[in-house]
Amino acid sequence: MPATAADLFAQLDALGVAHATTPHRPIFTVEEGRDLKAALPGGHSKNLFLKDKKGALFLVSALDESVIDLNALSK
Repeated sequence: MPATAADLFAQLDALGVAHATTPHRPIFTVEEGRDLKAALPGGHSKNLFLKDKKGALFLVSALDESVIDLNALSK
């Protein structure tokens, strides 16, 4: 059975990792989240979940203004 948000928070608590969660609507682009980010401290990130031709999975996280060259990244 998949872990729940409560499971994750309990694990972070057990490890002594400080965390805060801001519930929000689903956001699929940086632009869609600009209004929410305006109220939060720190940088605004974008996350790309990628799969290569062999089926390996990768998570790429970058600041919102970063330009990601997927061809260069694949090499």
